[in-house]
Amino acid sequence: MKVYHRPDVDYLSIDFLEGTEHRTVFENGIITRYDKKGNVLGVDITDSLHFFMSSELMTLQEACKLLKISESTMRRLVKAKKIKATKPNGKDYCFKKSDLILFKKTA
Repeated sequence: MKVYHRPDVDYLSIDFLEGTEHRTVFENGIITRYDKKGNVLGVDITDSLHFFMSSELMTLQEACKLLKISESTMRRLVKAKKIKATKPNGKDYCFKKSDLILFKKTA
């Protein structure tokens, strides 16, 4: 099995078998590829973030590392309401990983 992810175009491809593609079916953002015998060769997922959105919370430091920005830059983005953040304990920022991925995609 081979997995390819292209975050720049939000595309995920999973190859199960090697073979010649005979037919494809596209439904709800998922492309299923079949060989001549009807075996599934693989699937492609367009708009892959829609299918794999994570609600996993990240700390300020983890979020900065993911976006490759400084903590001060992150705080400015939060204050400008460009990135969603919460303060569950009233002190420390928390970020949903899915929000950060969407920001990274559009930035």
